[in-house]
Amino acid sequence: MNITLDPEHGLNPSLSTCFLCGESNEIILFGRLTPSQRKALKAEGGKAPRNICMDKTPCSKCAEYMEQGVILISVDESRSSDTSNPYRTGGWCVVKEEAVKRWGLKPQELEDQIIESRVAFIPDELWNILGLPPSTH
Repeated sequence: MNITLDPEHGLNPSLSTCFLCGESNEIILFGRLTPSQRKALKAEGGKAPRNICMDKTPCSKCAEYMEQGVILISVDESRSSDTSNPYRTGGWCVVKEEAVKRWGLKPQELEDQIIESRVAFIPDELWNILGLPPSTH
Protein backbone atom coordinates (compact mmCIF):
# COMPACT_ATOMS: atom_id res chain seq x y z
CA MET A 1 0.00 0.00 0.00
CA ASN A 2 1.30 3.44 -0.90
CA ILE A 3 0.44 6.75 0.69
CA THR A 4 0.94 9.79 -1.49
CA LEU A 5 2.30 12.61 0.63
CA ASP A 6 0.79 16.06 0.41
CA PRO A 7 3.40 18.37 -1.19
CA GLU A 8 2.76 21.11 1.40
CA HIS A 9 1.93 19.19 4.57
CA GLY A 10 3.43 15.72 4.04
CA LEU A 11 1.63 13.05 6.02
CA ASN A 12 -1.53 14.30 7.74
CA PRO A 13 -2.21 12.16 10.83
CA SER A 14 -5.45 12.47 12.80
CA LEU A 15 -7.02 10.64 15.69
CA SER A 16 -10.39 9.11 14.87
CA THR A 17 -12.92 9.68 17.65
CA CYS A 18 -16.03 7.70 18.50
CA PHE A 19 -19.27 9.52 17.63
CA LEU A 20 -20.88 8.36 20.89
CA CYS A 21 -18.25 8.69 23.62
CA GLY A 22 -15.79 11.05 21.90
CA GLU A 23 -12.75 8.99 22.84
CA SER A 24 -9.91 8.37 20.38
CA ASN A 25 -9.99 4.90 18.91
CA GLU A 26 -7.56 4.76 15.98
CA ILE A 27 -5.01 6.73 13.99
CA ILE A 28 -5.90 7.89 10.50
CA LEU A 29 -3.14 8.77 8.05
CA PHE A 30 -4.21 11.20 5.36
CA GLY A 31 -1.89 11.62 2.42
CA ARG A 32 -2.45 14.14 -0.35
CA LEU A 33 -5.48 16.34 0.21
CA THR A 34 -7.64 17.13 -2.80
CA PRO A 35 -8.47 20.78 -3.50
CA SER A 36 -12.04 20.25 -2.18
CA GLN A 37 -10.69 18.63 1.00
CA ARG A 38 -8.20 21.46 1.42
CA LYS A 39 -11.02 24.00 1.03
CA ALA A 40 -13.19 22.13 3.57
CA LEU A 41 -10.26 22.08 6.00
CA LYS A 42 -9.36 25.75 5.50
CA ALA A 43 -10.06 26.45 9.20
CA GLU A 44 -7.39 23.85 10.03
CA GLY A 45 -4.82 25.59 7.81
CA GLY A 46 -5.36 23.06 5.02
CA LYS A 47 -4.15 20.24 7.24
CA ALA A 48 -6.14 17.30 8.50
CA PRO A 49 -7.68 18.04 11.91
CA ARG A 50 -6.01 16.64 15.03
CA ASN A 51 -9.24 14.78 16.00
CA ILE A 52 -11.98 13.76 13.61
CA CYS A 53 -15.12 11.66 13.75
CA MET A 54 -15.21 9.82 10.44
CA ASP A 55 -18.53 8.02 10.88
CA LYS A 56 -21.13 6.98 13.44
CA THR A 57 -19.79 3.47 13.95
CA PRO A 58 -19.41 2.94 17.71
CA CYS A 59 -15.99 2.09 19.13
CA SER A 60 -15.58 -1.38 20.62
CA LYS A 61 -16.22 -0.07 24.14
CA CYS A 62 -19.51 1.59 23.11
CA ALA A 63 -20.51 -1.50 21.11
CA GLU A 64 -20.12 -3.53 24.32
CA TYR A 65 -22.24 -1.02 26.22
CA MET A 66 -24.90 -1.25 23.50
CA GLU A 67 -25.03 -5.03 23.98
CA GLN A 68 -25.63 -4.50 27.71
CA GLY A 69 -28.22 -1.74 27.41
CA VAL A 70 -29.02 1.63 25.86
CA ILE A 71 -26.53 4.52 25.79
CA LEU A 72 -28.06 7.86 26.85
CA ILE A 73 -26.32 11.15 26.09
CA SER A 74 -27.49 14.51 27.47
CA VAL A 75 -27.91 17.35 24.97
CA ASP A 76 -28.91 21.01 24.82
CA GLU A 77 -31.39 21.32 21.95
CA SER A 78 -31.20 25.14 21.99
CA ARG A 79 -27.48 24.95 21.12
CA SER A 80 -27.94 22.25 18.46
CA SER A 81 -28.04 23.11 14.80
CA ASP A 82 -27.90 19.50 13.60
CA THR A 83 -30.47 17.08 15.06
CA SER A 84 -28.39 14.06 13.99
CA ASN A 85 -25.39 15.42 15.93
CA PRO A 86 -26.76 17.54 18.80
CA TYR A 87 -24.74 19.65 21.24
CA ARG A 88 -23.64 17.33 24.04
CA THR A 89 -23.65 18.65 27.62
CA GLY A 90 -21.66 15.94 29.37
CA GLY A 91 -24.22 13.49 30.72
CA TRP A 92 -23.53 9.95 29.54
CA CYS A 93 -24.80 6.66 30.93
CA VAL A 94 -26.01 3.20 30.01
CA VAL A 95 -29.40 1.93 31.20
CA LYS A 96 -31.01 -1.47 30.85
CA GLU A 97 -33.67 -1.91 28.19
CA GLU A 98 -36.22 -2.48 30.96
CA ALA A 99 -35.60 1.05 32.28
CA VAL A 100 -36.50 2.54 28.90
CA LYS A 101 -39.70 0.44 28.86
CA ARG A 102 -40.64 1.64 32.38
CA TRP A 103 -40.57 5.27 31.21
CA GLY A 104 -43.72 4.60 29.18
CA LEU A 105 -42.66 6.78 26.27
CA LYS A 106 -45.36 7.83 23.82
CA PRO A 107 -45.76 7.11 21.00
CA GLN A 108 -44.71 3.47 21.29
CA GLU A 109 -42.62 3.91 18.13
CA LEU A 110 -40.28 6.25 20.05
CA GLU A 111 -39.59 3.59 22.69
CA ASP A 112 -39.12 0.96 19.99
CA GLN A 113 -36.71 3.20 18.06
CA ILE A 114 -34.58 3.92 21.16
CA ILE A 115 -34.38 0.23 22.05
CA GLU A 116 -33.57 -0.79 18.48
CA SER A 117 -30.87 1.86 17.94
CA ARG A 118 -29.38 1.26 21.44
CA VAL A 119 -28.57 4.98 21.79
CA ALA A 120 -30.59 8.13 22.48
CA PHE A 121 -29.88 11.82 22.82
CA ILE A 122 -31.85 13.12 25.81
CA PRO A 123 -32.58 16.86 26.26
CA ASP A 124 -31.20 18.19 29.56
CA GLU A 125 -34.69 18.95 30.89
CA LEU A 126 -35.83 15.34 30.40
CA TRP A 127 -32.45 14.07 31.65
CA ASN A 128 -33.11 15.80 34.99
CA ILE A 129 -36.75 14.66 35.18
CA LEU A 130 -35.64 11.04 34.66
CA GLY A 131 -33.16 11.45 37.52
CA LEU A 132 -30.16 10.45 35.41
CA PRO A 133 -26.64 11.24 36.70
CA PRO A 134 -25.87 14.98 36.58
CA SER A 135 -24.21 16.19 33.41
CA THR A 136 -20.87 17.93 33.63
CA HIS A 137 -21.51 21.17 31.73
